Amino acid sequence: MTIGVDIGGSHIMAATINEKSPDKTQQVYKMEVGCNESRNIILDSWVSVLGIAIDNLKGEKLHGIGIAIPGPFDYYNGIFPNKGEGKFEKLYDVNLREYIKKELQLDSSTSVRFYNDAACFGIGEAWVGELSTFKKCVAITLGTGMGATFLDKGIPLKHGAGVPKDGELYHLPFEEGIADTYFSTQWFQRRYEEISGNQIKGVKELIMDTQNLTIAELIFKEFSQNLAVFLAPWLSGFEAEALVIGGNISNAWHFFEKDLKIALKEFQIDIPVYRSKLLENAALIGSARIIDNEIYDALING
Repeated sequence: MTIGVDIGGSHIMAATINEKSPDKTQQVYKMEVGCNESRNIILDSWVSVLGIAIDNLKGEKLHGIGIAIPGPFDYYNGIFPNKGEGKFEKLYDVNLREYIKKELQLDSSTSVRFYNDAACFGIGEAWVGELSTFKKCVAITLGTGMGATFLDKGIPLKHGAGVPKDGELYHLPFEEGIADTYFSTQWFQRRYEEISGNQIKGVKELIMDTQNLTIAELIFKEFSQNLAVFLAPWLSGFEAEALVIGGNISNAWHFFEKDLKIALKEFQIDIPVYRSKLLENAALIGSARIIDNEIYDALING
């Protein structure tokens, strides 16, 4: 058994996963903990969740713990850098691998590995999700920020033909800003206020407001067009065979699926475009996948 972990800015989730049937997570454990809490609160919460997951293995051998975590992060060594982006500032320079292994009293042979959360989402989708039948594909997550990964035979790429630097899109220029400011929750908040004069907390509130569905439809149409304009050159240059979309914004899939596909076809991008069915489990499954030595070696040496 393997434990797959997804760490975000407000939570930790862990799942026990059988490598022979990874699409069926055995148990999922979740705890809310903010990235700006104290060092002790964050670390105690993480270790607590992992400890519960291990205790519930019921005697089955633990092959390793794979952890999906947002950057900036030193994935190989398991350490947050001195200068990040305002996330987990209290954990800078903590060796998480050593800390976790010590606190959980793990055997020296038990691997604890880390990788980017968006990339793990893509790995999960390519392993047992919507991308499992394709060779070259792109996976993106849309939520508080934009995550992306370019995959070849299930392995995220950091360079190569049609691949942006480090395989990421969030920081690339788009219109008057960067992709992250147009394809995330903050854009919907800003655009809704510009049109209506009112404020919303997020996309869920936007689509639940039945009094203003016309505004929601207008905003999503604009969002779809922008996303197609931004993605089309990358999908074309990479010669992607499929695209899958996850993240909280994908919960509003029926509001933008049709318009996005139409807009992409206008740029001669006629490939399958899916909404993730694995959803938050994709990153958990993907993180468990990195315990496989062959997969991990390909990631590190890629």
